[in-house]
Amino acid sequence: MSTGRMEGKSVVITGAAKGIGRACAEVFAREGARLVLNDVDASGLEAAAAALPDGTEVRTALGDVSDAEEARTIIAAAVEAFGGVDSLVANAGIIPLGKIEETTPEEWDRVMAIDGRGMFLTCKYAVEAMGEEGGSIVCLSSISGIAGQPENAVYGPAKFVASGITKHLAIEVAPRNIRVNAVAPGTIRTEAVAALPDEYTDPMREAHPMGRLGEPREVAEAICFLASDAASFITGSILPVDGGYLAQ
Repeated sequence: MSTGRMEGKSVVITGAAKGIGRACAEVFAREGARLVLNDVDASGLEAAAAALPDGTEVRTALGDVSDAEEARTIIAAAVEAFGGVDSLVANAGIIPLGKIEETTPEEWDRVMAIDGRGMFLTCKYAVEAMGEEGGSIVCLSSISGIAGQPENAVYGPAKFVASGITKHLAIEVAPRNIRVNAVAPGTIRTEAVAALPDEYTDPMREAHPMGRLGEPREVAEAICFLASDAASFITGSILPVDGGYLAQ
């Protein structure tokens, strides 16, 4: 059920072609937001936009968030279409698994470029585009960005970057009425996770006290709350959406 809590707000969602990003597009559209959806997957991006309810104001912005000019163009698409940016959901990222001895320097650089540099760039340009009334940013961290896990030699550190950006940027931009928060999902049943072997997902399912994996929509609902005025006195927070994983 819609509460209209994002009515008329201009929202940029990166990595919106599938998974949590696509779920965010659906939840924010339901709440009345005007959307700019970004991804590098052109067909997935168009499918995500086409699936939104009739009447949704939506633009697509194909681009790689780790490229400075493309990141700038993604944010500029919201300024051109809607006059500014009220909220950014910095979701774009990749999730490789592997031990440190199996990870190449090139793999490290690729993950840090997308999950780290890409978040920095989109946050930078979104902050520049936010007006005197301020705005909100929600970064995608992870339980791997709060607690250590095996076979996360690159992804885990990249998500610690997300957690760090959230904390430090929140303090920097608070005087401008810009709030910066993050969610830290547990293992979520996205397309990427569904493709993993049972020997990986079964232990993760058991590791969550609720006894199941999360759904993308459940993370998207938390993101929408943090982005909305309902969270107007919350900044610098990292909200676990993890079925109790970090409470153990």
